[in-house]
Amino acid sequence: MQFIEPLLLWGTLAVIVPVVIHFWHQKQGKLLPWAATQWLIEKQQQQSRGLRLDNIFLLLVRCLLLVLLAILLAQPILNWFNKPPTIQKVHLVQPSTSVANNFRFELAEALKKGDRVIWADNQMEPVTDQFTPGQNSATFNALSLQTAINTLDTKNTDLHLYLINNQALANVPAITVPARFQLHTLLDSTQQPRPYLAVKNNKKLFVNQAGKLTSSVALDPALKFQSAPVQMGPIPTSLAYKNTQERQTVKAALAALTDVYDLDLTSGEKSSPDQQYSWVLTDQLPTKTSAKTLYVVSGVKQPLASSNVIFTNETLTPQTSERVESGQLPEWLGEQLIRHYGLKTIYQPLSQQGLKTLFVTSTKPTTQQQAGLNNALLLAFVVLLVLERWLALTKNA
Repeated sequence: MQFIEPLLLWGTLAVIVPVVIHFWHQKQGKLLPWAATQWLIEKQQQQSRGLRLDNIFLLLVRCLLLVLLAILLAQPILNWFNKPPTIQKVHLVQPSTSVANNFRFELAEALKKGDRVIWADNQMEPVTDQFTPGQNSATFNALSLQTAINTLDTKNTDLHLYLINNQALANVPAITVPARFQLHTLLDSTQQPRPYLAVKNNKKLFVNQAGKLTSSVALDPALKFQSAPVQMGPIPTSLAYKNTQERQTVKAALAALTDVYDLDLTSGEKSSPDQQYSWVLTDQLPTKTSAKTLYVVSGVKQPLASSNVIFTNETLTPQTSERVESGQLPEWLGEQLIRHYGLKTIYQPLSQQGLKTLFVTSTKPTTQQQAGLNNALLLAFVVLLVLERWLALTKNA
């Protein structure tokens, strides 16, 4: 018999409690002399010798109740009559040419043995001898990986997972994998070209090798960047605030960003319907949104989730916003803009400890495995509880 929460079996030690209470209840009080009972002293002394075990059956029922409760909480699994399952070896491959080429030998051997070798995409397409991923390779992320794993019979699967090791995997708290699991990772030395912005004074705004946002004339030679900036020239910005003080606060924060990073922001205090803005800062819920525009909406509860529409419940003034009062507003606005343009895409690999923390094995059985046994134990617990109450009331113990 196996248990899902075996540590809770320590609760069986609670059987000591009813035993101690039983003997404490049987303990004799202090005798007081009374003339009418002087002829019973000898008989009383004879009955007092040793420990008396009255209502032993009730004591056993109470101890059994506590043991049964601890076993129920430990969630037992009875596999005595189950046939050994057939374990299928599955090789789940990140849809990437570099991953397929790096593990070509292992994947080719798996195909020869008849193992299931599939791409970790939405269609779960099988890997062929060409080792060429499909058209959905660009949409691969940690969530799509978890979706692909969830489609497998994780209970009877020996999973081999082939991935590029980078911090983009850590965009989710954890990735649940079967108990039989092996991870094969690749450090992508080619790295996808990083984006950058062309700002004022012929400078470029980019994230350097240390992960720090930098404004410089020359790009970091140790990194690979895209051939053209994602944004060149002024960034059309709209400040559409009804609150005058909030408008002035945000305007000052944008001025600070311009001074530090040489951003070229052309801001207007009134939105023009004919103007296409790249950044809209407002305290009003936008009626229409564009995927190319970043919206920062303050003082509005978040009605929907979108990567380019950022909501904050605070009104951005020193009196109503802790972010403004502490001077963090320029930094926060800059982070939203950098994330919108993809400058902070993470390329650094996870450590071995980080990988162990990220991939969590799940040994939780299916409901069918434990439902029957748990129901029988629960029924026995209820019957014993009723019996214990009946004995306690009838014997006044």
